[in-house]
Amino acid sequence: MDMEKPSKPALLISRNGDFKKKIKLTADSPAAAVVAIIGNQSTGKSTLLNELFGTAFEVMDAKKGMTKTTKGIWMTQRPSPSGGPPVLVIDTEGSDGCDRGEDVAFEKQTALFSLAVSNTVIMNMRCDNVNLHNGGGWPLLRAVFEVMMIRKFNTSRKVNLVFVLRDKNEVPLHMLEKQLVAGLKKIWEETFKPQALQKAALKEYFKIEVVTLPHYLKKEFVAEVARLKDRIMRWATSDEKIAASKFVGRAREIWGDIKKDKDLDLPQHRIMVSGVRCEEIADEKYKSFRKNESWIEIKKQVEERTKIKEQVGVSPELELHFGKNVSLIWKKYLSKYDDDTQHYHQTERDKYKQQLTDNLLKEIEPIYQSLVNHMYQATLQMFKEAALEEIKKTHDLSTPQANKFVTKFQNHLEERPTKILGKSCGDWG
Repeated sequence: MDMEKPSKPALLISRNGDFKKKIKLTADSPAAAVVAIIGNQSTGKSTLLNELFGTAFEVMDAKKGMTKTTKGIWMTQRPSPSGGPPVLVIDTEGSDGCDRGEDVAFEKQTALFSLAVSNTVIMNMRCDNVNLHNGGGWPLLRAVFEVMMIRKFNTSRKVNLVFVLRDKNEVPLHMLEKQLVAGLKKIWEETFKPQALQKAALKEYFKIEVVTLPHYLKKEFVAEVARLKDRIMRWATSDEKIAASKFVGRAREIWGDIKKDKDLDLPQHRIMVSGVRCEEIADEKYKSFRKNESWIEIKKQVEERTKIKEQVGVSPELELHFGKNVSLIWKKYLSKYDDDTQHYHQTERDKYKQQLTDNLLKEIEPIYQSLVNHMYQATLQMFKEAALEEIKKTHDLSTPQANKFVTKFQNHLEERPTKILGKSCGDWG
């Protein structure tokens, strides 16, 4: 490629996933830095690369509407703006486009390829999308993180992951950075990891940088891009580099491995990961419930109350407000489960929520049954005493008198946790 002026970028990988074998780079070039860009369609990725590196990637023609311009993965070789190693610049097809619909396999492959071959990856997004799920690119990063962990496509080096937030708004940079880093850490924590990498930290794999840029039509855009160029070159040339002449062979090998990896092609991987994480979260909530101080105190109260052989005053159920108090704790843990699993596959979420519900019921059941049995014995005792007293006075026992105690026992069960938790008393025998 001509290193003196912008040359027409070459198609490296077609949008059908075919690797182009005719790519040639300067054979005698020294070690090169590799910079790639990923992000949603129509966010100005190609425009940004052209401003940063003097490349000639095709950009969107606004007169044709919001269309996908870059199709597949393109690249070009440029001299370093600062006179250092040359730069291999990679432009990628935008994600979240209508043309591919629900088929996001190529998006995942592209993002993973970019992270695997590059020193620096620019995540291009709009400032207003920072707190959005799809607009912020979180599903894409989550999938890539998971496959990186499982397949280890990444190298031992760290990748500079630079979030370039376009169309700067009034939100301060430090607040945007705080939101982004918090989101990344949450995704990383929820990422399924092999046992050996359970404690792997995000900072072991990535150096996170966050910058903002004004709209490209504003006069300050060019000046701010120039400052960003210096920073990106400093990051890109400070780490491991590759001889440009060897890049194509290495890239072809990595792309071949990625294309063969079904974890990126099929939704089954997402379901599998969801199942593993939802089961872990359900188990954690169940164990946490058992250690809950309020629940332990309720069990203690029931134990002490059921040691009393005679009924004292009102029903122990009403006295202890067992159903109400247990339900408050119960609902808290189910709500926490819902919050922690909200991004996982719905079928797996429901499956393990039911498992959590069943486990909580098994924990509550013996305590509740102990209390019900005590209520029964106490009510029966009260009935016997009342019956004997009535027989002494009238030499007879009326049906209404018997029904009175049946009703009394039933009323005592009105606050039963099974009623509040959606399970009938009969279901527990």
